[in-house]
Amino acid sequence: MPIFAPTLMKPAALFLLLALSAPLAAEPRHDIVVLAERERPHLVRFTATLEPLRQADLALEVGGQIAARRVAPGQRVTRDQVLIELDPARFKIQLRLRRAELQGAQSQFDLAARSLARAEALYADSSLSTEAVDQARHQAASARSRRDMAHAALALARRDLRGTTIRAPFAGEVAAVHVEIGEQVAPGQVALRLASRDTVALRAELAAAEIAKLDTGLRADIAPTDRRPAFAATLTRLTHIADPVSRRYPVELWAADPGGPLGTLAAVAVAGRDQVRGVEVPSAALRFRADRAFAYVVAGTGPSGRLEEREVIVASEWPGGLLLVSAGLAPGERIIARAAAALVPGQTVAVGRTVGPAAP
Repeated sequence: MPIFAPTLMKPAALFLLLALSAPLAAEPRHDIVVLAERERPHLVRFTATLEPLRQADLALEVGGQIAARRVAPGQRVTRDQVLIELDPARFKIQLRLRRAELQGAQSQFDLAARSLARAEALYADSSLSTEAVDQARHQAASARSRRDMAHAALALARRDLRGTTIRAPFAGEVAAVHVEIGEQVAPGQVALRLASRDTVALRAELAAAEIAKLDTGLRADIAPTDRRPAFAATLTRLTHIADPVSRRYPVELWAADPGGPLGTLAAVAVAGRDQVRGVEVPSAALRFRADRAFAYVVAGTGPSGRLEEREVIVASEWPGGLLLVSAGLAPGERIIARAAAALVPGQTVAVGRTVGPAAP
């Protein structure tokens, strides 16, 4: 009976047999975005400082001793409310003295005026010499000057007495108090700082290219960096004359007081006056490398297609993670909704769901 020896299969043939018998690997499946044309205004983004629209360092007009401090930092005050008071005793005495001086000066003037009237009557009857009537006129003029000076001194005394009190020139919040009761202060010394809170300002400096897209009256969306709720503002002031040091252009936006602390930063987004045409894509659909943006286009219209990496230009960024691409993509094209690191240009991918630009 013949004996058959077993034969060994060559390695190359074995590999081919295994490859043919193995199932084909499935193409990777990705959700896509079908691009549609959009037209949006230029969106200018920058960071601004949230500040009081008005703030003032309030000083005492006269020197003296602090008698009352009626406010504390953080306190809200109304217009004309008393904030700081000096001891008024010395100024009240000065006021009484000036009143007495005015009474004396007025009496002297009245006497000189009557004497002048008699002298002129006698002079008209040729009963008085020219020298005598001239002297009466001089005395009356001097008395009038002394009376006028007494009036001015009394007005200054009244002003000094009023200057012993600091009143709020506008409604707002006390930002700081620099004096204490019993402290001796000099004229012009700053006693406190007051900031308005009815309207706030956002101030920033922009480059020339950004200023060219803006105009007063434009609406802005404000997002404080301290996570307070967002609010709206209006671009109120801008200048086309650059700061000589920074070479940038100051802008100012006004808004109703949103509450919370001032002096913080906020992200500002202003829709400019010019329109930009392009396609809208979710930010997750782009991959960024060295300040360059790339999208992954799925070729064709079938259930699968080859990937093409395409560099694009982002014209503006909008809330909700949306980007307006002005160059590099065309309406009707399909792009991968999420630009994952595993995407390789030239590979074939299966098309999954079609999602909108705002899809997560």
